Amino acid sequence: MVDRPAVGGVDVRGAAPGSRDTEFLHPLATIEHCHGIMLSGGSAFGLEAATGAVRYLEEQGRGLKFGRAVIPLVPSAIIFDLGLITHLVRPTAEDGYAAAKAAGPEFELGSAGAGTGATLGKLRGMDRAVKGGVGTASVSLGDGIFVGALVVTNAVGSIIDPDTGAVVAGPRTDVGNGDSGGFENTLDALVDDPPPMRDLLGARNTANTVIGVVATNAGLDKKAASRFAGAGQDAITMAVRPAHMAGDGDTVFALATGAHPGLSGETAIAGIEDRLRAAAMRAMVGAILSSVENATGLGGVPSAAEHLAQTARRSHSEEAAHD
Repeated sequence: MVDRPAVGGVDVRGAAPGSRDTEFLHPLATIEHCHGIMLSGGSAFGLEAATGAVRYLEEQGRGLKFGRAVIPLVPSAIIFDLGLITHLVRPTAEDGYAAAKAAGPEFELGSAGAGTGATLGKLRGMDRAVKGGVGTASVSLGDGIFVGALVVTNAVGSIIDPDTGAVVAGPRTDVGNGDSGGFENTLDALVDDPPPMRDLLGARNTANTVIGVVATNAGLDKKAASRFAGAGQDAITMAVRPAHMAGDGDTVFALATGAHPGLSGETAIAGIEDRLRAAAMRAMVGAILSSVENATGLGGVPSAAEHLAQTARRSHSEEAAHD
């Protein structure tokens, strides 16, 4: 939720998105502002969470004033996570209401909230996947200018640290092949060693998705906010490889609060817009890495850290037995 209406934007690049109320964020649409963003699990069922958020904001008198009515505008996007343990548990309007009421600067990361059922590295099947989740990061541009990102990582591909090129999460490589442990680079796998067509179609049909928000306290118009959201999508292609696949619903929202007193209007923004987009890319990459670092195993799917720790223990035991 935002303390006051913020200019919103959106960039949808996944071929299988699940979303609600995104069209009014288009630069040509009349409405300029929104009052919050809802990210949820539960596939199409999870879009109901936004209904609860809207109800909470209406009770608080926060929304678009239309006569005597108050209409909160809360665009929403979901990940497909049905089937991890069960497909019968999914977010409800009551959950969305509770989330909106509890919204604040402190929140759980990793396998919590919208990231509870998130997984990644599913190209080789769920028996080699690792846990995804919620992550966040921020960047300061100085002079009180900030850019932040929040993401839910639920990808079919591997997660790469762009600064080092290291694969920090992906299909586990120690399952059934005697490897010492680690993660597969799914971009290389799709080109050089793809799984059978049946498995490829299975990965596609699991409807994997990275959804998130980039936000700044600078004031942007809707066109600039859309480009700002696009920078968040560019960051996904840097850290999730491959991204924007046929079964993905990758969606990034943008929020520009305009709270910074010296950064509003075309003249003020023109000189810093590219810096804001660069900061959005850095923040989104950091948020994706944060989602991996903070994840914990669930339903038999380990986190990346848990997998590496397990393979290290196994390697140590094998070395001790050999000695």
